[in-house]
Amino acid sequence: MSVHSMHSFAKLVLIAAALPFANQVAFASNNTLIFPSACSQGNTLLIAAVGDVLLHQPLQVKASQSGFESIWQAAIPYIQKADIAYANLEGPMAAGITRDGNEVKQGRFHWDNKIYSSFPLFNYHPNLATALKTSGFDLVSTANNHALDRFSIGIDKTIDALNQAGLSYTGTRKKDDNGFKFTILTRNGFRIAWIACAEHTNGMTDHYQQVLHCFKNKDRQWLLQSIQTMKNQVDAIIVFPHWGEQYQHYPNSRQTQFAHQLAEAGATAVIGSHPHVLQTMEKYITKDGRATFIAYSLGNFVSYQGTPKNRTSAILFLGLTKNSQHTIINGIRFVPLYMQNRSGLNQLHLTVLPSNDRYSIAYQIISRILPVGNIAYSQPIITNPQCH
Repeated sequence: MSVHSMHSFAKLVLIAAALPFANQVAFASNNTLIFPSACSQGNTLLIAAVGDVLLHQPLQVKASQSGFESIWQAAIPYIQKADIAYANLEGPMAAGITRDGNEVKQGRFHWDNKIYSSFPLFNYHPNLATALKTSGFDLVSTANNHALDRFSIGIDKTIDALNQAGLSYTGTRKKDDNGFKFTILTRNGFRIAWIACAEHTNGMTDHYQQVLHCFKNKDRQWLLQSIQTMKNQVDAIIVFPHWGEQYQHYPNSRQTQFAHQLAEAGATAVIGSHPHVLQTMEKYITKDGRATFIAYSLGNFVSYQGTPKNRTSAILFLGLTKNSQHTIINGIRFVPLYMQNRSGLNQLHLTVLPSNDRYSIAYQIISRILPVGNIAYSQPIITNPQCH
């Protein structure tokens, strides 16, 4: 083991030791993450999840010329193989809404830095919703720190755009809606509940409580209690928290404690975002003996952030098996990704790391953070290959 690998492993051990129920935690290292009863017979479901759809100026310029799909074209064949695919929508899609919240007339989609803009106040053209849908995505989370970048009206218009595209969402609600709800999707005989929450909204006031907050006492209690109720009505519950410290590869204690609370309440999996880098994954065994899964951050799916760790991410595949007794996680696999965004507009696109790319910076980052035994390089994606 190299000095660097020893250091990374030591950090994992220290984190696990500091956690409640540390003996129940199995953090991902260079080993394969395997789930109990993985070979059980029954109906199966394949879920794909990616991190942040974070569209800085160059990506929006390219999208205005050649479509949003051109940015992540390489990932589409993988996304479309899943029964349900998810992404974190990092920012609003508020047509005609300027940075100051005024509504103006607009012509064709082009980058103007007034209506459609980048950091620190993002706003995307509603074509993005259609592009995600046609690429194979079924669901996005809208609860994140940029949810209010076009204020309350931005949330309303984003939901309108998603509804028009036929793309499900979770984590926010329109100004006049009553309360938050789980989004329920039914596939292959499975009934799956999805819910997202955000740690904060960049200091912008949520005047109408349109964003579900992970750590505000009222929202947190509602979420945990609702999961306890919902677990008897669905086959699985997936939670998408937008949380943690940016650019850190390891979760903080707030993340781990809340993730374990969500699992103990009845969540099947917790899939996080916000740090803009990959964070560790773990198999967590609850007190009632369920094997749950936590991915603390999937990093950026697409972005213009420039460091290698911001450009390295993965498509996570989560497999479920359902029979007359229960629904279990049968395994996880991930496809490693790298964002090419420093070679001009024509070369601005997402790439899938090839199987022989074992010496790249991206692979070295992945091998320090994720269980390399769970990498999938070829299709079809099989989450429990040890059973075949």
